[in-house]
Amino acid sequence: MSESIIGLVPAAGKGTRLAPFPCPKELFPIGYQDYTLPGRVEKRPKVISQYLIENILLAGVKRVLVVLGPGKHDIMSYYGDGSRHGCEIAYLFQERLNGMPGALDLAHAWAGDATILFGMPDTMIEPKDAFKKMLADHHGSGADVTLGVFPTDNPQKFGMVEFNDSGEVLSTIDKPKSTHLTYMWGCACWSAGFSRLMHGYLIRNAHCEKEIVLGDVFNEALKLKLKVRAYPFPEGLYMDIGTAAELDSTLKKFHL
Repeated sequence: MSESIIGLVPAAGKGTRLAPFPCPKELFPIGYQDYTLPGRVEKRPKVISQYLIENILLAGVKRVLVVLGPGKHDIMSYYGDGSRHGCEIAYLFQERLNGMPGALDLAHAWAGDATILFGMPDTMIEPKDAFKKMLADHHGSGADVTLGVFPTDNPQKFGMVEFNDSGEVLSTIDKPKSTHLTYMWGCACWSAGFSRLMHGYLIRNAHCEKEIVLGDVFNEALKLKLKVRAYPFPEGLYMDIGTAAELDSTLKKFHL
């Protein structure tokens, strides 16, 4: 079990910034894919979450856990058991939406000692083998957590990461109003030790008035001297469709 790798995809959120919306935003079509029919191949729409899953699978992942919430069952209908995409997909249900760490912690009872590859299903990440490169660095360095970091001009929207020339993460700060930092984390990889840390952290802070964000758990890992690394993609691309303006930018990239 210790050598296993699981893709973890949180898709429980309501997507209120795009509401009203005709389907879960994770199923919004962005670009096209080849679709094989008897005797021919045609272009068919490709949903945005598929880009993430394909990137994860390029890292050698065979099992994916998707966290769903109320009103998100169309995602399960679309992906099914994962066989159409060359993997096994199982689903967890977040009945009470209590933030990103709460969604990810649902995997605690199921993942065991697996290494986790985590990404957001309403985003597009380039290069297409970003998870493969990040995972290789994670294993090679012996890190507990590895953050895939991307340059951004909008730090107030993201979790920003401070790291040194050796890739050692010094701190993270969530959506700062002003900062000198230029890299945000867009995906992550972590070992079982961090999964256990997150589980315990959420139990200890179950009655915290402040919403817990994933950056809080990363900083707790730093506080407890876990090895947290940054793997930068200086020429990489990170796009999401969380708002109408971001969706418009993504569609324009694909000339749609």
